[in-house]
Amino acid sequence: MTQLGRLPALTPRTSLLFLNGFRGLLLLVLLVMSLIRGGDGLALIDNGPGFYLWAGGYLLIIAAWSLLRDGRVAHALQLTLGIALDIVMMVWLMALNDGVRGGFGLLLLPYLAVAGLLSNGRYALFYAAIATLMLLGYDAANSALGGAVSADWSYSAMLASTGFVTAIVTWRLGRMARASEALALQRGDEIATLNRLNELILQSQRDAVVVLDMDGRARQFNRQAERYFPGMARGEPLPELFPLLERWRRDGCPAMSTFVEQNVRGRQLVGRLVPLRENQLPGVALFMRDMADMAEEAKRIKLAALGRLTANIAHEIRNPLSAISHAADLLAEDEADPARQRLTRIVQANARRINGLVEEVLSLNRRDRIRRETLSLPAFVQETLEQFGMAEPTAARAIACHAPADVRVAFDRGHLAQILGNLLANAWRHSSRQPGAVSVDVGAIAETAFLRIIDDGPGVSEANQSHLFEPFFTTESTGTGLGLYIARELAEANDARLDYCPPGGVFRLSCHKAYD
Repeated sequence: MTQLGRLPALTPRTSLLFLNGFRGLLLLVLLVMSLIRGGDGLALIDNGPGFYLWAGGYLLIIAAWSLLRDGRVAHALQLTLGIALDIVMMVWLMALNDGVRGGFGLLLLPYLAVAGLLSNGRYALFYAAIATLMLLGYDAANSALGGAVSADWSYSAMLASTGFVTAIVTWRLGRMARASEALALQRGDEIATLNRLNELILQSQRDAVVVLDMDGRARQFNRQAERYFPGMARGEPLPELFPLLERWRRDGCPAMSTFVEQNVRGRQLVGRLVPLRENQLPGVALFMRDMADMAEEAKRIKLAALGRLTANIAHEIRNPLSAISHAADLLAEDEADPARQRLTRIVQANARRINGLVEEVLSLNRRDRIRRETLSLPAFVQETLEQFGMAEPTAARAIACHAPADVRVAFDRGHLAQILGNLLANAWRHSSRQPGAVSVDVGAIAETAFLRIIDDGPGVSEANQSHLFEPFFTTESTGTGLGLYIARELAEANDARLDYCPPGGVFRLSCHKAYD
């Protein structure tokens, strides 16, 4: 960002380009004047050989400085040499046209003005001093040759004084112009930064934010608003929100924030309308959210609180449950009465059931402890099927696996085993338990690997599909209702997705492919 305390001078390229342009324009005007004759039949400017020699010399200076502009000579030195030569050439032109009395000495002033604009204060005075010395030197030489009169000295002194005033004034104007430019750049940077900050804040809002003018045209909005109003564009009207504006106008355009509710394309949006006034142009800002999104967020908060509560309860249950199980095992060893043995088995069975529930609840906390590794999905499925067959001997040869190609995924081994084990147990439980009643398909499409577990059971009814992955939802009296919920949570923790794909009993796990 430019600092106002030290104003940068123009670079040699830009300043000398500007100066050369001025020189060329002046030379062109003088050449045209040499070709135009006045009422007395004489040219407006002496067009003798001396003038054309001067014009040729000045043209060479312009050409040389056009090349020097791209060189590495310091800016102050280039400008000083250029202005000094310009002063010499103007005094030479003045000498060709009746000296100071001819009026061409005034051409020194534009050069001093340009020099003042392009330089610092001391250099501007230095250039005016050079012009003064040249004028006085010319008068002294002319006096020595006997061609000067006393009035020439007065004209030269007045011209020199005017040159100093011109240099000082233009230097001050140039300094003010550069200060204004630096301030404008600074303010522009600050405004750009502020606009960027406002944009980031606006886009980070979870609410849909729309700023409307009084005609219902969108002036500003965020990505969430684009989700609710596809195709919206800045400066275009939003007919869906016209009723809110009309209602606000009918209420007398109150300055306070008001509650609004509107059904837009099947979404029930609620929020608030905040009036605003910018540059005397009234408008409103709408902050809205979908009721379905709010309900989903409330549900997530509720589930998170419930998870923490159940985890704490599970920890408290675990120790006394272990004591009960241990006591029941001891009683079973020494008990000979069949009736008492039956009661002991009931205690042991229910203790195991409660312990299973505790383990499932505690596994909810494991989704944040991820140790991903690259796994071959077909090999992992075969290994899991072998382990499942040991636990369910009747399923050892009844589950078919189809894996046409090697597919690798980045997944936590324990999480994937728990997901696949839960899905296999559910599929086997609801299948006909005949050979081929359950099948596991492994495949990939583009960058996505998928794993499908299919059973020949009736599937999940439409009424229960929306609740399938909710915690504690189960259709069996012996189930805990946490299996599918935990499976989906573990899948999402590994950047994967678990879905139920009707009709029939089909569950699909989709995850990203991994490359070694």
